[in-house]
Amino acid sequence: MAPPSSASETTRDQAVIQAAPHRTGGDLLQVVPGVFITQHSGQGKAYQVFYRGFDAVHGQDLEFWVGGAPVNEVSNIHGQGYADLHFVMPEVVSRVTVLPGNYSPEQGDFAVAGTIRYDLGYTEPGITAKGTYGSFGERRLFLAYHDQDASPKSFAAFEAQSTDGFGPARAASRTSGVAQQVFNLGDDKLRLLATGYAANFDSPGVVRLADIESGTIGRFDTYGVNQGGFSSRYQLVTEYSGSRVSSDWALAPFAILRELKLKQNYTGYLVDPINGDTTQLINESTTLGFTGHYHRVVHWLSDKDSIEAGISVRNDWISQSQLNIGTDQRVLGTVVDAKIRAMDAAGWLDLAVSPISRLRIRGGLRVDGLAYHVQDNTPATDTRAGTDPNAFSNKLRPPSPGGQARTAMGTHYGPRATIDGLVAPGLHAMLSYGEGFRSPQARSLGDGERTPFATVRSMEAGMRYASPIISGSLSAFRTTLNGDLVFDAATTRNEAVPGSARIGGALEFTIDPVPWFISSGSVTYTRATFTGSDSQFNAGDKLPYVPEWIIREDSAFMPTLGRLWSRNLTGRFGFALTGMFNRPQPYGQFGHNVFLVDGLAQLRLKEVALGIDVFNLLDTHWYDSEFTYSANWNPGAAARLVPERYVTVGAPRTLLATLSLFIN
Repeated sequence: MAPPSSASETTRDQAVIQAAPHRTGGDLLQVVPGVFITQHSGQGKAYQVFYRGFDAVHGQDLEFWVGGAPVNEVSNIHGQGYADLHFVMPEVVSRVTVLPGNYSPEQGDFAVAGTIRYDLGYTEPGITAKGTYGSFGERRLFLAYHDQDASPKSFAAFEAQSTDGFGPARAASRTSGVAQQVFNLGDDKLRLLATGYAANFDSPGVVRLADIESGTIGRFDTYGVNQGGFSSRYQLVTEYSGSRVSSDWALAPFAILRELKLKQNYTGYLVDPINGDTTQLINESTTLGFTGHYHRVVHWLSDKDSIEAGISVRNDWISQSQLNIGTDQRVLGTVVDAKIRAMDAAGWLDLAVSPISRLRIRGGLRVDGLAYHVQDNTPATDTRAGTDPNAFSNKLRPPSPGGQARTAMGTHYGPRATIDGLVAPGLHAMLSYGEGFRSPQARSLGDGERTPFATVRSMEAGMRYASPIISGSLSAFRTTLNGDLVFDAATTRNEAVPGSARIGGALEFTIDPVPWFISSGSVTYTRATFTGSDSQFNAGDKLPYVPEWIIREDSAFMPTLGRLWSRNLTGRFGFALTGMFNRPQPYGQFGHNVFLVDGLAQLRLKEVALGIDVFNLLDTHWYDSEFTYSANWNPGAAARLVPERYVTVGAPRTLLATLSLFIN
C-alpha cells in the first residue's frame, strides 16, 4: 500500500486498545494522539471531539470510516458531519488508523483536522459470553463468535447495554449487532459486513455553574427539562478485493440507514418565557455509495515507486425537521421542514517515487464534485413568535422561502504532497502539505449557487521512528481555514465565524519491549486563533472551547501468574491517564482543566475471566463541557442577558465488574 502521508500518521492496534477500559466504540477515540472527547447530552448522542486545536463538535472536522463505510452525515440538522460511533463495540475493533491533516488523496469531505478509520476483527476463538454489572445500575451483555480456523475478520457479535445514569435524566440503553465474513475466492477475497444498532437516551442538559458552586442545586441535578433522544444505524458493506505480485485493488459498495431524534434546550426560557425553548430535531437519511482503488508498483526511478488511482461516490437522501416543543410537550411551531439530496463524486491519483535510495516523494490530487437538491418547506416565520419578523426567535435563522426547491453544485481540487527522507535506520524526516475542505449545510445554499467550501490548508514537518521495540513521532503543524464554525447555544447549532489558524506540535510513542507489557502515550499542544474579525470575534482571539493541551497515556501489564488445574493463570492490569488543559471560553476566559485516571484488573483461567473496570478512579469533580452565553431558566421572569458559564457535569467514579466465559 501507499507509504505514510505524514510524520504523525499513526496506528493503534488491539494491544493498545485493550490496555485501558473502554465502554463504547466512541471511547476508543481516546487512544488517538491529540483527541479529547466529551458527551454532554446523554450516552446515546455522538461524542464531541476535540483534536489538534479543532472543536470538531460531533464530526464536522474529522472524517470517520468504520469497516469500509463512512460515518459522517451530510447536512445533519444537528450539525454538519455528525458522526455517531456508538454502534461499534470496542471488542471488535482490531485497529485504529489516524491520518492527521489532509495529506493523503484518499481523504475527502470533513477531513479538515484529519481522518480516523476503524478496522473490524475479533481474535478470541469459539464463543465469548460477557456479563457486566456496575455502578448506577449499569448492565451489559456481550456475545461473540469466531471460528479459530477462519480469519479474525470473520466473526459475529452482539451487545445489549443499559444504565440508570449517575443522576437524574441520565438513563440510557442500546443494543447492537455486527457480523462480518471473509470468503477466499482464489487469489481474490469477498468481505461482507452487516451492522444494526439502536439506542434510547435521556439528557440532563446544561446547568449554571454558579448554581453548582453556590449549592443552589446538587452537583448532578438538572433543571428538569425533558431532553434526550433516539438513534439508530443499519449498515451493509460488500468489499471485493484482490492482490497480485505488484498490484492490489478493491471495490466496496455500502448502504446505510440512519435516524436521529433529539430534544434539547440550552437557553431555558430565553426566547419564549412561557413555553420554554425546547426544540425537537429529527434527521433521517439513506446513504448509498462505493469506494474503489487500484494500486500498482511501477519501476520508474526505483523498484519502490507506486501509483494509485481511486474513486468514491455517495448519494444521501435526507429528511429533516425541527419543531418548537412546549413544557407540556405540545408542538408550538415548525422551524425546519426539508428534504435534501446530496451527491459527492470524487476521484484521486496518488504517486510515490524514490529518485534516490534515501528519499521518497509522494504527490497526488483529489477532485470532489458535489451537487445538492433541496426541497425546503420551512415556514417563513416561527409560530412560537407569531408573525412578527422582528421577533428574537426569527433572528436566530435566516428567512426561508417556504416550498422553494433549490439546486447547487461545486467542485473542489485538493493537491497533496509529502517528502520522506531516511535519516538513519528506522528514522525518517518528513514534510507534508495538503488542501482539503468541509462541505456546506445544504439548506444554506441558494438556487443555482456554486457550492462554497470551507477550504483548509495544512502543513506538517516532523520525524518518525519505528523499531521492533519502540515507535513514535515528533511533529509541528500549521492549519488554516478561510471560514470556520463555532457552536452557538442560542441557535443550538454551529454558526459561521471568520477564518482561523492553528499552530502546534505533537509527540506520540508506543513501547512494546516484551510480550507482557505495552505503553502508548502522546502530548499535543495547539494554539488556535481567528485570522479575521466579525461582530463577535477579533483577529488574534482564541477560538472558544478548543483546549490547548491534551495528554494521554495507556499502559498494560499482562503477566502469567502461575498454573492452576493444569491451566495458565494470567493477569491483565492496565491504566489510562487523560488530561485536557487551557480550554478557552468567550470573552477571554478559560474553562476548568480535566485530569482523569481509568484502570482495569483482570484474572483469566483459560475458560473463565473476572475483571473490574474503574472509570475516574480518583473520583475527580470535572465538567464534561463548558459554554458561555445568555440564558434564562426561570419561567416568566425577565431574561438574563448577561453571558454566564453553563456546564454539564462529568461522570463520577464508576466501577464495572465483568464475568467472561470462553468456550472453544
